[in-house]
Amino acid sequence: MDAGSKKPDSPGKGADELAQAQAALQESEERFRVTFELAPVGIVFGDLRGALRLTNRRIRELFGYDQESEFINLRLWQCTHPDDLWTVERFKKLLAGEIDDYVLEKRYLRRDGSVWWASVNCYLVRDEAGRPRYFVVLVEDVSERKQAEEALKAAQEELEAKVAERTAELQAANTALQVLLNHRSDERRELEEKVKASADRLIRPLLERLQASGLTGDQRALVKMVSAGVQEITSPFTRRLSSQLVGLTPKELEVAHLVKEGKSSSEIGELLAISDYAVAFHRQNIRGKLGIKTKKINLHSYLRQLAET
Repeated sequence: MDAGSKKPDSPGKGADELAQAQAALQESEERFRVTFELAPVGIVFGDLRGALRLTNRRIRELFGYDQESEFINLRLWQCTHPDDLWTVERFKKLLAGEIDDYVLEKRYLRRDGSVWWASVNCYLVRDEAGRPRYFVVLVEDVSERKQAEEALKAAQEELEAKVAERTAELQAANTALQVLLNHRSDERRELEEKVKASADRLIRPLLERLQASGLTGDQRALVKMVSAGVQEITSPFTRRLSSQLVGLTPKELEVAHLVKEGKSSSEIGELLAISDYAVAFHRQNIRGKLGIKTKKINLHSYLRQLAET
């Protein structure tokens, strides 16, 4: 033997390496099997005919089977809910190699006939040449989430129905209120017209006859006061002013009406039998309640404009 030649390995060494490789492969397969079997999601391996070849514990639990031998003879489309059979066409396209994967949610039927919702991830595995070899399906139970979504949807629909019902009730109430207000407004307008007609027919002629008769100065002043009072009662201006300016006293309404008619302070004092100081006091109060106390606005012009609006 040459000094430089290498001594061949002994048969025992090659056998040891082979045994180690086999042990490593067996350990790797065992780890895969444990991981596969204890996975929290259902896993299925199947062939291109749709037959199941390998299933884990979780997928069998989801479909209600204890033994793999009982479950593996089924086809997944046989367990599909009738309303979700459209998903089978997607699966057949995958088996035919037309698509490589898809994700969807569908309903399955358990062994006892009960329904459950699943999130399905389906993949087609190809060989190095690109030819389809087998399929893998990952299945997760999403029934609780679906139930929560349905409950939320039902609650929202119930709330929307109640809101719509309440809105309709409020609209009906508003319509009824508007009808009532319109009716009251018509009644008030009718009453005002009757009061004015009665005053024009029964009171004003008497006042005109009194004014034409021989009266003393005090008597004429009293007649003027009565005439002003009748005017206050029947004047649209007075009714509008009293409704818009809450807080005016009866005396302030009298003064406001006479100011609007262009009466001077002395004339107002004579008609109402009050002093010029009292007239000035009432004028200032009226300006304050009108919001023009500090403004350079003529009270007479302002009241006439208010009466015309």
